[in-house]
Amino acid sequence: MSDILDIIEILERLIVEHDRMMKLANHKKEVLITGKIDELARIVQFESRCISTIQSLELEREKQISLYLMQRGIRKETCYLSDLIELESNPDVKLELARCQMQLGNLVKELQELNHLNQRLIEQSLEFVNMSLEEMTAPAEEPVYKPTQQPQGRGVTRFFDSKA
Repeated sequence: MSDILDIIEILERLIVEHDRMMKLANHKKEVLITGKIDELARIVQFESRCISTIQSLELEREKQISLYLMQRGIRKETCYLSDLIELESNPDVKLELARCQMQLGNLVKELQELNHLNQRLIEQSLEFVNMSLEEMTAPAEEPVYKPTQQPQGRGVTRFFDSKA
């Protein structure tokens, strides 16, 4: 029984890390809107740490699930959380696994949506920067209508300057 509790503990830690990523993504959205580049760099560093933690937790989760399945004599290459819920006989553990599955699923979905929004904000910012750079570096255009300069001197008569 303790092996399934280890899996649930890992799932709880994954939920905490994904929740931290959500908070960072929300903060990133605000920073992108306000244009605070230094703050954006700090957020990216925190995100990198969270991703690293999530990756190590995922590896640990896979290892614990493999151990759980081996102890029960079950051979599966991939085992989803829904498979684990079906395999478990304890109703309380089933409920806890289902809660973790729902919570993690919701967090991942929200995180994907927020990351998509942040990606669009970054693309818009880059388009604005590129457009500004093009405007600043573009050669000055010649005016369409520019006054013609004719030499002032003898022999040049203009229509309105001539005597009738």
